[in-house]
Amino acid sequence: MFGWFKRRKLRGADPNEPMVTVFLNPLIMLLAGAERQKGSPLTEAEVLHVRDTAVCVQMTQSQANKFYESLDSQMPVPRLNPEFIWDEWQAVRDRIQ
Repeated sequence: MFGWFKRRKLRGADPNEPMVTVFLNPLIMLLAGAERQKGSPLTEAEVLHVRDTAVCVQMTQSQANKFYESLDSQMPVPRLNPEFIWDEWQAVRDRIQ
């Protein structure tokens, strides 16, 4: 409808550059907020639910790097690998306030 959901060509992007998934809000912040709201540690299922319902987009790797540089210039935030979200969350959750 209206062409809103058609794939657009990215201006200046190399068509051979790999696309990556970028979470618009860092997963670590989403998980910390969910745990704070719950008032107790999240279960593995809850961590996966936060990851699976987080807003994300596909970008080229170079666009993702620029996006992350912009975020880091405001406030450096560790990034969690969505494939290993449970293990990485367990490793960092105690250090987050």
